Amino acid sequence: MKKPSNMSPLNAQVSTSASGDDDHPYFVSTIKPYCIRKTEFYLPMDFATSNGLNKQCEMILKDEAERCWSVWLGRLGTNFGITRGWTKFRTENGLLVGDAYKFELIKNGEIPIAHFHCKYSAKVAKR
Repeated sequence: MKKPSNMSPLNAQVSTSASGDDDHPYFVSTIKPYCIRKTEFYLPMDFATSNGLNKQCEMILKDEAERCWSVWLGRLGTNFGITRGWTKFRTENGLLVGDAYKFELIKNGEIPIAHFHCKYSAKVAKR
């Protein structure tokens, strides 16, 4: 059984290059309606598998203000993503449908750490 196309994070721009010490794997996308309706957050499958996030474990999610949230990764049907903690993070950061974001894995290990750049703008990133 396939997931409806409107629930697929396939249009996320994924980068896994690491050409320097400060480069971390990341993807850029926009908040879709299902990201607000659902209590979980899907990761692009290529990103999850290539970075070892296709497992069940705790993850630390940081925002621009360096505030941290403990969330849980796990299987979401045939995909992987945040299974617990997404609603609180989304609400406290005021995320809305259409907001661009950058999900950057800054540390991988027993407890991965990711930086969720809310209301991301490519123009800001190039400065």
